[in-house]
Amino acid sequence: MWKIKNLEINSHVVLAPMAGITSSAYRKFMRRFGVGLVYTEMISDHGIVYKNEETLSYLKIEEEESPIAIQIFGGDKEYLLKAVKYIDEHHVPHDLIDINLACPVPKVTKSGAGSKMLLNLDYLEECMREIVEVSKTPVSAKIRLGFDNEHINVLEVCRILEKVGVSLIAVHARTAKELYSGEPHFELIKDLGKNLNIPLVISGNIFSVEEAIKAKDITCASAVMVARGGVGNPELISSLNHYFESGEISYSPNIVRQKKYCLEFARLLIEEKGENKAMPILRGLAPKFFFKMPNIKLFRSALAEHLSTYEDLKITLDKYIPDED
Repeated sequence: MWKIKNLEINSHVVLAPMAGITSSAYRKFMRRFGVGLVYTEMISDHGIVYKNEETLSYLKIEEEESPIAIQIFGGDKEYLLKAVKYIDEHHVPHDLIDINLACPVPKVTKSGAGSKMLLNLDYLEECMREIVEVSKTPVSAKIRLGFDNEHINVLEVCRILEKVGVSLIAVHARTAKELYSGEPHFELIKDLGKNLNIPLVISGNIFSVEEAIKAKDITCASAVMVARGGVGNPELISSLNHYFESGEISYSPNIVRQKKYCLEFARLLIEEKGENKAMPILRGLAPKFFFKMPNIKLFRSALAEHLSTYEDLKITLDKYIPDED
């Protein structure tokens, strides 16, 4: 167990925010496997301030999802502050406000938001200090090593964030220019967790127990943040928890269990969004439950191309994966 201020987190595995994926259904589904903290999808400060209907739908949070961080992005301090105040004033359930300083996508950075904030440290410091002052819950930040190889300033950014009162820092161990390619550079933040007085969460290529061990050991982080590695692979979470509790590596996905998990997630997603909206999302996510299974190519294509209803999903799964007796 570890703490973010007075908030107790009972797992060393954190679920990363992922656009188009980490809706309430996905968060509840993954919570069952032992994630200690979940994040909403990245939410626009402007969308909150102007009460955009789709944006506000991202703030529909159920009590069972706690502890949860609401992640906001924006490049204008005034809008970020207004968004934080809106969340507090409307009593949106949450345990943390997280500011995204990591997103590398051009449509985000061109507005000065996401990882672009890492290039103006004076403004970043001013912004984060005021957010900490107005938020009624602890504030966290997700950052990268820097914007590019010429601006690797992760240590300076961490000092600033800690100084202004941020309660948790999550670091994706790549630069923004690297996007999600290549190996993360954990060695550049070796022992960083020991040098901070607040918790560190480490992110980047956590696709296996071994990669998580490496990332956590090098950086001395309090927890690992699982993103793409956990999509369709929920037993990675329980396997990580097993290792952190016992020191034993035990990980053997089973195709029949994966079928069960896929159907469980589908039911939650349909319950959240309705079948018409859920099925296009499932066409993208359902195949990921079977990514490393042998002789599975035609089956995964069928999942990606021919799902219109929950019954379609079930029929396809039953055709390729008979239930065990």
